[in-house]
Amino acid sequence: MNVFKINYLTKHDFLPVILISLGLFLHGCSVIQNLSREPDSPILPRPASVPSLLQSIESLTFNARIAIQSSDGDITLTAQIAYSGTDTVTVRLKDPLKRQLATLTITRNDYRLWLQRENRQLSGSELPDHIGNYLIPQIPLTSIAELLIGQIDSRNILFYANYDRLHRPSRISMKNNPDLIVTYRDWNPIETYYWIPASIEFVHNRDLKISIHYSQFQIELRKLT
Repeated sequence: MNVFKINYLTKHDFLPVILISLGLFLHGCSVIQNLSREPDSPILPRPASVPSLLQSIESLTFNARIAIQSSDGDITLTAQIAYSGTDTVTVRLKDPLKRQLATLTITRNDYRLWLQRENRQLSGSELPDHIGNYLIPQIPLTSIAELLIGQIDSRNILFYANYDRLHRPSRISMKNNPDLIVTYRDWNPIETYYWIPASIEFVHNRDLKISIHYSQFQIELRKLT
């Protein structure tokens, strides 16, 4: 792992640090569609013959409003999250005045975090244990894309997960880090058998709470053959 030398952690770095800890969240003829649907859209269980959402994404973008509560102070920021398949996820972070703060890119087992205002970069195949004085919970990089859109598979041996009647996750914790709890509330229907969460809450050891609300979804699905 290559980490550029860091002498201090500024307020501008706070959200990128948290997003790293979350690990804070992804050919054929396809159709780009707005995911806003009427609240009475039918909700049907996904048949076993229909591929999972992770297998079906060609591209996916949405906006996020992120409210952070911690002992270091409260802050609300925004982000645009973009998936290229699920191999590459890019998170572009902005402050309350919509000024660019940082860009986090996760590609399979590697990440790059560019702190724009400080012109500094972190990169590597594993998350650092600490950035400045902040402890970073170790979440596998390959799981971050799944966590951000609520697509943790029940066969994933790294997590404990509770699911609703449609097999959508409602609460997830890591087996090796039970202090980190992820809760999903409300879901946006994409297609007949696919959903993306509208709201996610991350709580870490009662010292940190992050509430994320998604909006303005656009998705391009691979054509089923």
